Amino acid sequence: MAYVKKIEETNQLLGKEEDTHFAIVMVDVNNLKVINDNYGHTYGDEYLRGCCHVICNVYKRSPVYRIGGDEFVVFVAGEDYEVRHEKLSALKKSYETTCHDTKLKPWKRYSAAMGMAEYATDDNTVELVFKRADKAMYINKQEFKKGELVNAI
Repeated sequence: MAYVKKIEETNQLLGKEEDTHFAIVMVDVNNLKVINDNYGHTYGDEYLRGCCHVICNVYKRSPVYRIGGDEFVVFVAGEDYEVRHEKLSALKKSYETTCHDTKLKPWKRYSAAMGMAEYATDDNTVELVFKRADKAMYINKQEFKKGELVNAI
């Protein structure tokens, strides 16, 4: 509900303020079903919390919303927006670091697909930005599935 409220508030501002700058980062956790099926839902919950913790550590100044079972949205604005590309790179690196660390338990080897889209002046709703971020995330998810990491756990 908090994300829906944020969308509504932001949609009302679009086109009214000349210096509107924000981006949407869509994050979809990888391998949650594998963790749940092989180690149980308790470890699946721990895995999900850990994946969310990674997001929150990178985007300390931006609200993070859980919008589905294993999907999160970051509304990037202000200081985080100014360094949005660096933040996205940091998020990718954080996930890659834990995902490849075979010393960690499987439910500590966090992984997620992500995509970012920036608000453009011809966007008349936040949903348009969200759809582009979701599409970018989906492309990243497909790249992940092509690799060997899906079966690495």
